[in-house]
Amino acid sequence: MRIWLAVCFIALLAGCSSRLPTDQEWAESSAQRKGELVEVEYIEDATGLQWVSPTLEVSKYQQLMIEPVGLNQKAKTDHQLPEKVLERISHRLTGILEEELSNGVPITHSPNDHTAILRVEITRASTDMEDLKITEILPYGAIIGGTKALLGTRDRIVRLLVESQLLDSTTGELLAERVSVLLAKDILENDTEQLRFEQIKDAVERFTQDIVHFIRLTAYQGHLIEQGEG
Repeated sequence: MRIWLAVCFIALLAGCSSRLPTDQEWAESSAQRKGELVEVEYIEDATGLQWVSPTLEVSKYQQLMIEPVGLNQKAKTDHQLPEKVLERISHRLTGILEEELSNGVPITHSPNDHTAILRVEITRASTDMEDLKITEILPYGAIIGGTKALLGTRDRIVRLLVESQLLDSTTGELLAERVSVLLAKDILENDTEQLRFEQIKDAVERFTQDIVHFIRLTAYQGHLIEQGEG
């Protein structure tokens, strides 16, 4: 009976680490088109919520200006995620975006009437307990896993809520937006260890492709809209 209770308890702790926003993340999101965002998955395990304007005239835009990735004040509250590390993440994201997107579109720092602006912000940063492994769902493993959770020694994941917007540089009109989660697993060993940039660097570089795909898919969808196929 005690073992069964332990299994039930640990089932409550076990979740599914997702790249979609949690209810709490969603509540803190600053997305403008919350009611119109739809789930879009570019590649396996890279899912997000996205909206593209049904009137997008993609041929109007000849160049792209990439703003430095922002860091919302709400993202600086978790004691395990130092602000300096979050700033390095923002800087790294900006650099890779400029490098990747410059291969397909002219990048500018002086916008004009034919410029679209990419604005990316880390809205929220948090840590959470790592999902249970199958061996921990078995009776004795469940007891061990539950004990680790209670003692604060269970591995923790890092979740960064990242919101990307494509805007008209002249009017500020929202052309498209995406909300997704940079998810880094197995990098914090307990609820006191502080994140180091080296621990999350690979996850940051992989995640950048999520934003790159967002821009490329938006351009493609805009082309279909202009052709009357969108």
